Amino acid sequence: MTVLDNKTKLNYQNGYLIYNKKYIFKGKFLSKDQFKIAEICFNTSMTGYQEILTDPSYKSQFINFTFPLIGIVGCNNEDYESWKIHASGLICNELFELSSNWRAQTNFTNWIISQNSCAFFDLDTRAVTKIVRNFGPKNIMLCSEEYFENKGIEQICKQIDQSLSLEENDVIKDFTSELNIEKQEIGKKKYSIAFLNFGAKDNIKKNLYSRNCKIEEFDMNFKAEDIINKNFDGFFLSNGPGDPKKVYENIKPELNKLLNKKIPTFGICLGHQILSLAFKASTARMEKGHRGGNHPVKNLETNKVEITSQNHGFVVLDENFPSNLQITHKSLFDKTIDGMKANDQPLFSVQYHPESSPGPHDSRYLFDEFINLMEKNAG
Repeated sequence: MTVLDNKTKLNYQNGYLIYNKKYIFKGKFLSKDQFKIAEICFNTSMTGYQEILTDPSYKSQFINFTFPLIGIVGCNNEDYESWKIHASGLICNELFELSSNWRAQTNFTNWIISQNSCAFFDLDTRAVTKIVRNFGPKNIMLCSEEYFENKGIEQICKQIDQSLSLEENDVIKDFTSELNIEKQEIGKKKYSIAFLNFGAKDNIKKNLYSRNCKIEEFDMNFKAEDIINKNFDGFFLSNGPGDPKKVYENIKPELNKLLNKKIPTFGICLGHQILSLAFKASTARMEKGHRGGNHPVKNLETNKVEITSQNHGFVVLDENFPSNLQITHKSLFDKTIDGMKANDQPLFSVQYHPESSPGPHDSRYLFDEFINLMEKNAG
């Protein structure tokens, strides 16, 4: 990464955020493009904007940050969760142009432009959050003032309506086409894991490396036979973007072959949803979604409450929940399912992010539980 001078100035454009004809916000638009369309969601985290923006789960989404000031600590080489920004852009109240942190290697605004992303700011993000909370996530447009005046609100709303929804847009296919899988073996490790990467955060892999594991990654085009023949100790399903039903339908035959082998299995977020679908549970789009680092979850087995980091817009339904699964965790915000385990094989999953980067570390014990599961089922 190139170190950029704090005195570097960028020219912002006046611009507009268009949710629909009724809700239009004027602000400032930082982008190489005249307009961008993506689904809007909101995140309540107070720290970790670099990790959030580089989380592949946000692919094809604008992130509206409820925390008012974004960019103050700059960006660095260590805080990436993947190789680039996957979010379509960010929305914030105040965008800080200068860097004020000893770890900073580049200014936030320069990083946004160099990553071909965009930012919209100088507006009341609390009002935007209320709109998304009350009327739901949907595709919106961020555009320059010039584009807005040239096209007009009728044409812009037509463009938004004609754009593909997150369910229609095959974002996992796009991510897989960009993914460059590298086989990594760091030293002599005790446990070997087949790691199914749908859009994994790097800190998930780091938590497994630190627990004496070696990982071989596979994308969504994996073949079960390739994994079974290598006699892995465990099988992991990662987080990622898009509708879990679409991903599951793409991998259903191969995944079922793997699950029939009853290899110790752990899933996070999208991985949790896919495993639940494989056991005949149902998933659905949430009205608001859960995104932030302050979500309380109750462990139903220990009765302890964990403060968790979450990022999901779909959820596993407890209606007609399969009898061969057991619910292990529930959200204390809305009682939605946040974890499950199988009754007849070594398999469990959680909806939230135990690697918590950014976020609290209350749930990192789940990686130890995965190690224990592999230890108990060795061979």
